[in-house]
Amino acid sequence: MNKIFGLLFALCPLLAWPTPGNGQSPDESRLLVAIHYEALCPDSMSFIRRRLYDALQDNDWWSVTDLKLYPFGKAGFYNNTSTGERQVFCQHGVDECELNALHACIIETLGIRKAFNMIYCMLRSYSNELDSCSRSMGADVSKARECKASRTTPDILAPYGKETLKLGISFVPTIVIENDFDPYDQRSNRNNFERHFCRQYLKKFNIKLPTCSAIL
Repeated sequence: MNKIFGLLFALCPLLAWPTPGNGQSPDESRLLVAIHYEALCPDSMSFIRRRLYDALQDNDWWSVTDLKLYPFGKAGFYNNTSTGERQVFCQHGVDECELNALHACIIETLGIRKAFNMIYCMLRSYSNELDSCSRSMGADVSKARECKASRTTPDILAPYGKETLKLGISFVPTIVIENDFDPYDQRSNRNNFERHFCRQYLKKFNIKLPTCSAIL
């Protein structure tokens, strides 16, 4: 009997500590990062391709990041008085509205990491690169195509617009960490994203991530 209790006691630390850091589960220890961007915005393309992608990949931060993408930016809705329908306008024209909607369908139909990699690939160009990017990634985007073909652009962008418009953003891309939107800190967020990520992660979870030691 004593041997059984001894064995159970030895196993208790393993059974009670299944996840890293302060007892949080993997989902609980993810930092919420929202990126409000536009499909044809040069600054959005630069940030996602040259800063955000590298930060997540090089630091192995995917497992600690709850990434949300909002392809809307400085767009808006209006009522078309001649048709009585809601329409959407975008900062860089109709083509951007259509690409924003396509990005939204990709986000809705693929897992966030695969969707992000697809969008990263598509943002290398100012045209629709879905065909070439899906071929190079070997990704099935049939559901994304169906989403885009079967719904109107305003309908697709409605939930993304709702989240973006309530912020009243003045620059794209806008980065919001843990729902804490500071319009005056956006330049620093864009240029020093890794530092802000590390600080916010340490603040929320009291954990300094391994790669943050050289950043903070």
